Amino acid sequence: MTTHEIAQAIRRIYAELDPIRDALNAADRVMGDGDTGMTVANVVTAWYAALADEYPDASAMLQAMGRATRRATGSSLGSVMGIGLAAAGKSGSTSAVDMLDAATAAITERSGASAGDKTILDSLVAIRAALASGEDPLDAAQRALDEFRTRETKIGRARIYGAKSAGHDDPGMLAALLLLRVAKS
Repeated sequence: MTTHEIAQAIRRIYAELDPIRDALNAADRVMGDGDTGMTVANVVTAWYAALADEYPDASAMLQAMGRATRRATGSSLGSVMGIGLAAAGKSGSTSAVDMLDAATAAITERSGASAGDKTILDSLVAIRAALASGEDPLDAAQRALDEFRTRETKIGRARIYGAKSAGHDDPGMLAALLLLRVAKS
C-alpha cells in the first residue's frame, strides 16, 4: 500500500460522501441516534484535508489519518477507526494483511470489542481473512454484513435492544462496506 493509493482512495470516498452519509444515518436511526453518517462524513472530510500534507510513506500517512480521525469526532466508531488507522501505520508494514492484523489487535485491546460482537471489527477481520487468502475483500465485507445482520449486537448503543437488534445492519459494519466499495471503485 502506498501513499498514492491511500490518497486516491480518500479522494474517491470524499467525492461520493453524500450517499454514504445518508445511508449510514438511515441505518443508525434504526437502533441508534442516527448520526453515524455525520460521524463518517466528518472523518472523511478530515482525511481529505490531511491530504494537503506530505507523507514520507504509508505508515506516516495512516498514523496521520488516525490522528485526523480522533480530532474529527469523539464518537465510539471514530475512536475505533482512529485506533485502527494508527495501529496500521505503526505496524511499519506495507502489507494490508499485516496492517489489518495490527489494527484489529489494537481495536480489540483498547475498545472492549471482540470478534463476533457485531461491530466494524467483524468487517475488518473478514476483510483481513479475504486478503490473506487472495479473495475479494469487498465480497468478504458484504458476507460479514449479511452474516451478522441476523445476530444480536453485543456491544455499543444497539446492545440495549437485545434480540430486537437482530435483523438490522450494524452501522459500523455498513460503513466498512460502503467506504471499501467506493475506495476500490
